[in-house]
Amino acid sequence: MYIDELLVVFEEAGTNYPELNQGDVLDSLRKGIEAKRYDLQDQGLIEAILREEKKELVDSLQEHLKDITSKLEGDELDEFHHSDDIKKEAINIFIASLEHLINYYYNNVIGKHFSSS
Repeated sequence: MYIDELLVVFEEAGTNYPELNQGDVLDSLRKGIEAKRYDLQDQGLIEAILREEKKELVDSLQEHLKDITSKLEGDELDEFHHSDDIKKEAINIFIASLEHLINYYYNNVIGKHFSSS
């Protein structure tokens, strides 16, 4: 199922952040994705994204986390890594990136198909 594949992509993206590859974080991400209640069309787009744009999801999460952590130093950085903030932020970023790609596919792939017919 696409949710399990998304969790694997999230784990891959979080390889430099071991605190993200914990069961509670993955469970929260699963619940966040399930709460979106994607319809069949969106699920099809997600499957296409997983085939074609998986790297984009990984890069997006890694870049955003790097941007956040690059502004922190010393104790503040250590505190962030051990707080729930990094977990919540990573989940929000990942889902937002997924939503962005769904919208991109919908607008550019499906929209162009119907506008050219």
